[in-house]
Amino acid sequence: MQSYDVNVETTVSPERLLAAATDFSQRRPDLWPTITRSRYRVFSVGDHTAETEEGTSPVRHRYRYTWTDDGVVRATTTDATVMATGTIWELRVRPREGGGSNIHIHVEMAFKGVFKAIGPLAFRLNGGGAETYRKWFMKSVAVLEAEVPVASSG
Repeated sequence: MQSYDVNVETTVSPERLLAAATDFSQRRPDLWPTITRSRYRVFSVGDHTAETEEGTSPVRHRYRYTWTDDGVVRATTTDATVMATGTIWELRVRPREGGGSNIHIHVEMAFKGVFKAIGPLAFRLNGGGAETYRKWFMKSVAVLEAEVPVASSG
């Protein structure tokens, strides 16, 4: 397995980031532009778990999500067209001094089948594995940064 670690800062609050990471409604493909709506299915959602299928055609991932109340969301691949079973990505969100969030993304992944040769090449062409994951994640950060936060009442 290959490991990648990415650190990102954003003006988006930890609460909004975690809400987006654990939003398994039909809005998820809007929040996560790397998910194609036709490839998005939810099998179950619990208090701190979810089972989904996500991807961008023809790539498909079946994930088991788990999350904690202290800012950690983990997706474990249970089946996929490109990634090996057991591949994980983990998101850790912490408040940033002055507002916003510090985000740490940890990935442990392996390609499977013919993608063992093709996948690493695609990552290299995109600046490397960590840079690839950073670019993918920043698409979601950009969506959240562009949204106007809804003020809470009360």
